[in-house]
Order: sequence, then C-alpha cells, then structure tokens
Amino acid sequence: MKVIYKALTRELLQNIGLSIAFLNAVLIIEKLFKLSKIFASVGIDLPNLVLLILLLQPQLLIFTIPMALLLSILLTYGRTQADNEMTIFMVSGMPYKKTFKPAIYIGLIAFFFTVLMSFYLAPTGVSLVREKILTILAERAPLGLEEGVFNQGFKDVTIFVKEKPDSLHLKEVVIFDERKNDTKIVIAKGGLIKKERDNINLSLLNGKAYFNKGLTLNEVSFKEYIFRLSPNIDPIAKKVSELSLFELVSKIQTEEVKAIDYKLELYKRFALPLLCIVSVFLAPSLCLIVGKTGRIGGITVGLAIFAFYYILMIYGANLAKAGKVSAEIGSLLPVIVMAILAFTMYTRIRK
Repeated sequence: MKVIYKALTRELLQNIGLSIAFLNAVLIIEKLFKLSKIFASVGIDLPNLVLLILLLQPQLLIFTIPMALLLSILLTYGRTQADNEMTIFMVSGMPYKKTFKPAIYIGLIAFFFTVLMSFYLAPTGVSLVREKILTILAERAPLGLEEGVFNQGFKDVTIFVKEKPDSLHLKEVVIFDERKNDTKIVIAKGGLIKKERDNINLSLLNGKAYFNKGLTLNEVSFKEYIFRLSPNIDPIAKKVSELSLFELVSKIQTEEVKAIDYKLELYKRFALPLLCIVSVFLAPSLCLIVGKTGRIGGITVGLAIFAFYYILMIYGANLAKAGKVSAEIGSLLPVIVMAILAFTMYTRIRK
C-alpha cells in the first residue's frame, strides 16, 4: 500500500503543478492587459515584468489551488479507472475510499496554504505590485515624454515638448492640466525632469501659467515652477478584494454603507480554502461519474463543477446585496451546496 500511495502522491503532485501552471497562464492574461495600459507610454523591461507577474501569483493562487486540486484528483483517479488499476486495487482487498488517502493529505496542505494566501500573501503581494509599478513609472517617465508629441501618460494631464536634448532636459514645454476639476495651462521655455519617490517633478523655467477662478482668467509669470505629476495607476486602484484582513474588519465596523461588500469579501476568503476540503470528499464520487473516460472526462467534470461553483458564488452575493440573505450565507452558499452534494454522494459510495 505504501508503494501505491507513493505512486498516487507523485502523480497527484505532478497534475497539481500542471493544472496550476495552466490556470495561472489563463488568469494572468487579464493582469497583463491591465499592465499594458499602465505602461503604454513608458514601456517596461522583461525583468520588471517577470517580477510583477511573480508578485501577482498569490492573488491568483487563491483561485487556482482549489481548482487545480479537484482537477488533479479527477485526472489521477480517472486515469487509474481508465487503466483498470482501480479494479485491481479493490480486487486485491484495498477499499475504494482508502485509495484517496493521498488526496486527503494533499487537500489539507492545500487548505492551509490557501488560507495563508487569502489572508496575508495576496494583499501583501498587491501592495508590493503597486509600489513596484510606481517605482518603474517614476524611473521610466523621462522615456515617456517624447518631443513633438502630445504625451498623455499621466491622468488628466497633456504635455507637449518641442525639443528634448537629452533624457532629462526639455525645451519649449506646454502643459494642459485638468486635475482637481480646474483647468490650468503652463507654458515654459525650458524644463528639467526630477524624480521624487513615487512622483515625477518637472522643474519648468521662464514661463507663464494661466488658470481660471470662476469666470476670470489669471496669468502668472515665473522663473521656476515645480509641476508635480502622479503616475496613472487607476487600472490597479485598490479594490475590496485587495484589502488585508484587519482592513476588512475595520471597514465593516466604520463604513456601514459598504459593510455588505466588505462582509462578502471577508467570508469569501474563508469559503475558497474550505473548497479544498470539500473537493477531497467530492472527488471520489465524481471519479465514479467520470468512469473510464480518463483525463478528458476528468477535465470536463472538473471545469463543470467550478462553473457551477462560481455561478452559486455570484448568485449568493446578489442575494446578500438584495437583503434576502445575510452576508455569511451569501458568501458561503456555494460551499454549503457543494458540501451537501459531497456528503450525499460520499454516503452513497460507502453504502
């Protein structure tokens, strides 16, 4: 039995690794699309892009680990049934449920690992991603300001540079600023790009600034004017799903208007790790359904189960937001339904 368990464990781990790699490759496409919008004006080098992808992994692994666990179990035990190995195990006196002992241990490890990801590593990773993006934008901002082009790499700011002798010096600069619901036009004969932490400062020399107050237009002449620019990072603005555990609890207590959204997110972080445990008990029944269809049947059934799970997750969240159920029930609804299904089918297998 130890030899059998060792072989099954090795195959389970291989299938989990392949499933995580495949699912992450699919989910990372959306993140790469957002990053391409952020760095459209300045570009990004390969090492920094790889680093950002690595920092985004904890946020993706919250979803891919439960999915990969179920898929790997279905692939592994579906293969054993297709090759008649499961029949040999049972004929040799090994109970059907005992063949899933390696899957149970791997499921427990996946549960604790997903908890760690959900409550700590994912929010921390997103914060590091934001800091890294700000750093890259600040470093590469000089490359984004091209001469003879209307540069729009910064939110609500358009910059025109007639000449750019080098990467830091500018000549004949015109800036159209629409931030803070005010319109400001700055014209300068020269300028110098300066970096200051997460912001980029333009030291404009010998020019004029035009700004309106109400219905009046004001003109100010200057010898040096420090114009601050903030990188455009709206596409990765902090969302509810990126808050840490303590931030969620704090906002639930202080922000009553959006408390339901924070509660849904908090309990959803418990639901996803619990799905690892549910998957372990649901998999033996699903393997019987898969039968001798092998890997193709395992992939099909696994994806169908997760499609059903996410439909329930969206439905439960909508019920909670409509006030028909509590946030706890709305978030845990898919896990409760899957647990009932797993218990019912597992009981039938034991009988």
